[in-house]
Amino acid sequence: MNYHIILVAVCSAFIASVSASRSACGGVVFVDEDAVVIDAPTGDDCVWKIETETDRILAFSAVGGGSFEQLDEFLNIHDGLVQGSPILFAKDQQQEIVYTTQSTAEIKFKKSPRTTSDRQLQLKIQKAVICPTDLGLESNCTRLVDDVSCHCASFTKRNQTEQKSFCEDNGMLLVSIETPEEDQAISDTWGLGSDFWTSCIKNFGRWVWEATGKNLYPGYVNWYPIAEPFCNDQWDANYTCMLIGYNGLHWASYHCDGVWGAVCELHP
Repeated sequence: MNYHIILVAVCSAFIASVSASRSACGGVVFVDEDAVVIDAPTGDDCVWKIETETDRILAFSAVGGGSFEQLDEFLNIHDGLVQGSPILFAKDQQQEIVYTTQSTAEIKFKKSPRTTSDRQLQLKIQKAVICPTDLGLESNCTRLVDDVSCHCASFTKRNQTEQKSFCEDNGMLLVSIETPEEDQAISDTWGLGSDFWTSCIKNFGRWVWEATGKNLYPGYVNWYPIAEPFCNDQWDANYTCMLIGYNGLHWASYHCDGVWGAVCELHP
């Protein structure tokens, strides 16, 4: 039985080309905001060339209950498109995702000599950012909220403007926390005893995530001890920047010249 590669993509500009080549074996795929899923294994020898934006990398993972140990039987993923590009491997059986070092990859499916209808596996391909090893001795970087983004904590104390520049100098942005899941992940990873600047500032009486330009309200908030601290008191005019980690888990306003750590972030 032959198994065809089926590409699943949501991007409207990509649907037409995918639909036209559903029965094709091999081709070129550009990975944008939405993940691409390829059904595997296949009954044919196929070569797919995968590309994304030049300043991003590609992330590969097995879905549908599969694993890379199973996928390796049916395909090779090459890190790049040039002849002789190295093959990507999971370092151990527990590794659920592998990353290229560049914006291109080549997938070579191997024709299986046996029936594989009971072992249908899928390969998911996503656009990802490069997550730095670190940003200096007093820093820590990790894929905190998903497989494709990156957060870095800097424990070196600077004022809010200096921390914003520090993040931008390293190709990132001072963090904007727009979900409770991201807030909790930062707290769980770095929150004990640490306070960090965010990109949220009070501008003409309105709190704005400066890195994204989005208003804080309406949206997720985690102020302590009330909806917005220091309202209508003597500090209100000067406390125009936001810290996270206050009292362990919460947000607080503070004057922007105070020196604290920071969390930088980068998303695809």
